[in-house]
Amino acid sequence: MTERIDKCSVHYVLMQPVKLLGYPKVKDKIDALNSIRPYADLKDIEYIYPLVFEKDVELDSTAAQIISEIMERVRGKQWNMVYDRVKYTKINIDRMSILLNFNPEVSVHLLGVASLNYSGYIREKALKLSSGLPDSRIIPYILLRLSDWVLPVRNLALHILKSKFTAENFDAFIDNFYLIDKLQNVSRVDLKSVRQEIVDYLGDDTLLDKLKSKLKHPNVKLRLFCYRLLEDRIAVDDDIINFALKDKPFEVRIWLVNAIKNLDEARRDNVIGKLLQDKSAKVKTAVLRNYENVVCLKFKEMLVRLVADDNAAVRDEARFICKKHSIIKDFPEFYRQQIFINPVPGVLIGLGETGNKKDYDIVYSFFDHEDPKIKLAAMIAMWYLSKDDAVGHVIGSIESGIPKVRKIAKKFLISSKMPLVLFEMKNRLKDDNVDIKLVALEIICGYGGWHALESILFVIANGDGIVLDKAKELLNKWLIKATNIYSNPDEATGKRIISLCDDVKLKSVIHDDALKELRFFIEARI
Repeated sequence: MTERIDKCSVHYVLMQPVKLLGYPKVKDKIDALNSIRPYADLKDIEYIYPLVFEKDVELDSTAAQIISEIMERVRGKQWNMVYDRVKYTKINIDRMSILLNFNPEVSVHLLGVASLNYSGYIREKALKLSSGLPDSRIIPYILLRLSDWVLPVRNLALHILKSKFTAENFDAFIDNFYLIDKLQNVSRVDLKSVRQEIVDYLGDDTLLDKLKSKLKHPNVKLRLFCYRLLEDRIAVDDDIINFALKDKPFEVRIWLVNAIKNLDEARRDNVIGKLLQDKSAKVKTAVLRNYENVVCLKFKEMLVRLVADDNAAVRDEARFICKKHSIIKDFPEFYRQQIFINPVPGVLIGLGETGNKKDYDIVYSFFDHEDPKIKLAAMIAMWYLSKDDAVGHVIGSIESGIPKVRKIAKKFLISSKMPLVLFEMKNRLKDDNVDIKLVALEIICGYGGWHALESILFVIANGDGIVLDKAKELLNKWLIKATNIYSNPDEATGKRIISLCDDVKLKSVIHDDALKELRFFIEARI
């Protein structure tokens, strides 16, 4: 709030004409600019920009430098909002040539902002003035004008763009990959051919080494852009494939899944084999969906192993393919046999997904396993096979020392909507363990309705510390959703809620307005 108020006062000073007698003087404006400088953003440009036309050297250079600093920080999707922020900036078209008097690295941004003005005449003149600047920082502004609604501006931008297809500007084009990709989605004019010209320039043989060096860039999306530029070259360049296989983000290997389709059979199959062993479930699933026949024919053993993968999506896709090609006909029996050979988590959960209640005892025997992953898999399988038999064990698991087990147990109990769970969780609200109280409260609130309100009020009336704070937070959320409750509570629950409201009021921990809102809603429904 303080920063916004300060900016408003600074904006007021910047808009006032310089006065020989009185306030503000040139020094006052410079001081105002320096005060806003560390916090300046796109919204400040329309107040700062007119000062670059002032005759005082220090004032106009300070304003110009700040604008340059703001625009230097704009990246990627941020370009989408630039036009709306600067389009109504007041620019004197007759004096625009003085924008070239600043250092080139500053002039390029001043003219760039002018090229985003609402006036087509100003945009056109800004492009003409900037056409002679060698600075590559003009490129994003040119890319934005390729879709201009004024044809002469559009044609001028295209002419300037083609003059920038040099080795020196390569990095600037790559850094603005977002704007290049955006060209293919412009509705006003078809720019797909223009984008292709840019792609051809970036993928030229003379720039190949530069392009490949970008595969080590820290920005994942930029790397993906470069991988796509190199897609046609993977048929003759193993380095690109090796880079992609070692790249950490799964999105790169997802790209590779599609990129290898046109490789010769031997090289393609070699990559498929590696991708089927990828750490990412999304990559393995993509391979199974895109190369089903190849996997069945040449990677049958891997396919069978994926039926017992740790990830549900991979298991499901592998089972679908195995069933379709009659590789495995009885999945429950397959999982039963695998449990005795190698009881990994995917096997236990797989049996839970495909088996029936008679398999419950098989997976239950692993519930107390010392390996946390096996224990978790057993609990999940038990729940899938028989909720009624597993519910007691799952309730007990909210006290587990294994975070993942507690998390999944809470998720199951919230989704179960079982009266037994509700009853047990209400009892846990009286527990001395703060963590157990919090979990129990979240589970009950997951059920919603009047039982959730009763439990929240009980905790507020009897709790303290973080449990009380959590209950107050949940009460606010309950009140927001209360209009969606169409049923009235039973008589006993209604009486308990009214009594708890009185207890909460005596405790004085809820704001009076919230209590009035709650009381009004309850009295209208009970």
